[in-house]
Amino acid sequence: MLETFIEGGAGFNSILFRYARLLVRGADERTKPNTARLREYTDAALPRIEQQLYARVPIYGEVEVLTLSFSLQRMREWLGPDHPVVRKLLTKDSPETLATRLVAETKLDDSAIRKQLWDGGKSAVDASLDPMIELARSLDQDSRAIRKQFDDEVEAPIAAASQRIAAERFRAYGTHVYPDATFTLRLNYGTVQGWVENGIPVEPFTYLDRTFERATGVSPFKIPDSWMKVKADLDLRTPFCISTTNDIVGGNSGSPLIDAQGRIVGLMFDGNIHSISGDYWFDAARNRAIALHPAIIREALDKVYGAKSLLAEMGAR
Repeated sequence: MLETFIEGGAGFNSILFRYARLLVRGADERTKPNTARLREYTDAALPRIEQQLYARVPIYGEVEVLTLSFSLQRMREWLGPDHPVVRKLLTKDSPETLATRLVAETKLDDSAIRKQLWDGGKSAVDASLDPMIELARSLDQDSRAIRKQFDDEVEAPIAAASQRIAAERFRAYGTHVYPDATFTLRLNYGTVQGWVENGIPVEPFTYLDRTFERATGVSPFKIPDSWMKVKADLDLRTPFCISTTNDIVGGNSGSPLIDAQGRIVGLMFDGNIHSISGDYWFDAARNRAIALHPAIIREALDKVYGAKSLLAEMGAR
């Protein structure tokens, strides 16, 4: 529970707090040699962190107060009112008053402020009086200790045991079963096929014109104004989606669909309703993966978003 609520951040469910932790941790970790840092702060990971910190995304104060206060309350329930971290935070404040004050007074909803702190490094973060930064800073020592204990006593034994289990599985089953996932490249074979839904055949391709046929002007069938404005310029027979018999599950979104000649012919992003069971079994008759067709990507980038330079970079023009 300590790892979940404190180091895992479940007790501080707030976008603003996550920004603060990135800044506090990043300021400390970047002073260390790359090999000595926490894995999420290595040089390879820093561009992704900067992308998050610099992004100008809307943050809604009322939502932040709601999620942060609720998570603080849950942390107090699970860890108990006498836990040192709970006592440090909630002796004088209720979860609601603490969350309200932190969200009202922090400046981390401003991407320019976040960038200034990140670029300023450890000296800038250490000198910051922003309440979210102060909260993250006050928790960091306890949180790091919890993480080290978890890594040493939980993750390390699990990793060692997983290697032994994998070796025994291979010894027993050989290549007759799928290997355990290891985040390495996997190839999955399938064919373009539709399926039958309630006795009605579902074709394996959809086209752009069907999008406009279904449009009602209200959610969930409201087409964005940017698309409506250029409707007359669009090729409405552009292929939009493809269904295939590939066996995919959650986490495969974004994977390329490649044909026998090695060409990218789609981008996996979803499955039909029957694919929900794919974590447990594969129904060849109805389980379908859904990919976005490259033609609609080109059509949208060109005529809707005007991303000419991106199309040129992709060699798609």
